[in-house]
Amino acid sequence: MDEIVTERLVLRGFQESDYDDLFEFLSQLRDNEFEGYPGITYENGREHLAYRVGSEEFYAVVLKENGKVIGNIYCGNRDYNAKEVGYIINKDFQRKGYALEALKAVVERAFRSGVHRVFAECDPRNECSWKLLEKAGLTREAHFRKNVFFHKDATGKPVWKDTYVYAKLSGDERLP
Repeated sequence: MDEIVTERLVLRGFQESDYDDLFEFLSQLRDNEFEGYPGITYENGREHLAYRVGSEEFYAVVLKENGKVIGNIYCGNRDYNAKEVGYIINKDFQRKGYALEALKAVVERAFRSGVHRVFAECDPRNECSWKLLEKAGLTREAHFRKNVFFHKDATGKPVWKDTYVYAKLSGDERLP
């Protein structure tokens, strides 16, 4: 995976040495209603690192100034020459523009590589997330009702969630 360098960040593949930083931001999501990692512990969290190390779909978001990994950007291949993006930023580094800086850079890289469409999905209740997507130039295309679930309740029934779908097309005049 080629690095992407922005004004304040280096976006690169994950390394084994990133584990403590990865665990720090993932464990903050243990009980998060939008993207939870229930049951994550320091011991079993290594599975998340193993999944990311060597992956061409996960960028570690690294501060240039000190080398700290403050999050990740997901950029996965989808059908029809499309990429799906997603992001997690350490709570201690949110609302400082890092997610926007990283997301724009990954989207721009995708379009320069010939991708036709970049899209993202988020929970409609997660206003911070969909506002970030809009700042990055993506357009809301859909609101799907109770179309996905990530967890089950105590009785084993799915906890269904709504999703917004945002997208940007190559050549779109809204490109940054």
